[in-house]
Amino acid sequence: MKSREIDPAMRAVLRQVLVNMPWSYVGRFMDLVVENRMNIELGFAAADLESCSPGEVCAAVARIRERGGRISFHGPFWDLNPGSVDPAIREVTRSRLDSLFQLAERALPEQVVFHAGFDPRHHRGHRPEWIENCLATLGPFVRRAEMLNCTLVLENVFEDGPELHLELLERIKSPRLGFCLDLGHQHAFSQTALDKWLLAAWPYLKEVHLHDNDRSFDAHLPVGAGTIDFDLLFGFLIEKRIFPLLTVEPHTVEHLFETLAGLARMAAFNDFLEACRQNA
Repeated sequence: MKSREIDPAMRAVLRQVLVNMPWSYVGRFMDLVVENRMNIELGFAAADLESCSPGEVCAAVARIRERGGRISFHGPFWDLNPGSVDPAIREVTRSRLDSLFQLAERALPEQVVFHAGFDPRHHRGHRPEWIENCLATLGPFVRRAEMLNCTLVLENVFEDGPELHLELLERIKSPRLGFCLDLGHQHAFSQTALDKWLLAAWPYLKEVHLHDNDRSFDAHLPVGAGTIDFDLLFGFLIEKRIFPLLTVEPHTVEHLFETLAGLARMAAFNDFLEACRQNA
């Protein structure tokens, strides 16, 4: 895709959002990123943390920033659990987070996203123990985030409502710990309505992940291709005058451009863009 295929309305969207990109894709798509001055949320899998060097990451970040792009990080999540009842799993989780923060200390992203990891199908009966374990795991990383002036945000996945995240956030009470609302996960996995998530969590809301589905599966469809109520989201953000990072999570280049077009057509998103301009 060349930049000439992006019309001005889509380009306005692109300047407002970050695009999630796995580290393993950076080499393949760097020209696309810098040509279009994209803001990027770099996603690191465990294998990436074991194989990449800080120099490589910093060089890629520098290229993006030279073109005016913003940078955030998304940490690994497969099989990790900061509140696990198994101490060995908690230790692996700490090790992966430590590797991620070593990169963050060099590259200085705006935010670092990490999955809380609570799955009510497995952990419901161990919730109090899980909470205490999670607080012990996350505490040192929140302090590191404070030293970096970087925000660590916890993302929802299988949690049915915002209560668990709120307990973690309220007990740690740091301006450098926040909440990342993943709309696709909320829509596919939670029976709690979006407005209730927003009303409960908005004081901590630092990031929103934008992708779509029809509730049957976490399909990562382009925005507008599923049944998520994006008008509700953007209307709420405007009403509360809050401006979290917005990160789109396409799984293909085609879906990225379809998402940009979908947002560009959305009146509520354009109202949000205007509110951002007024808030700047």
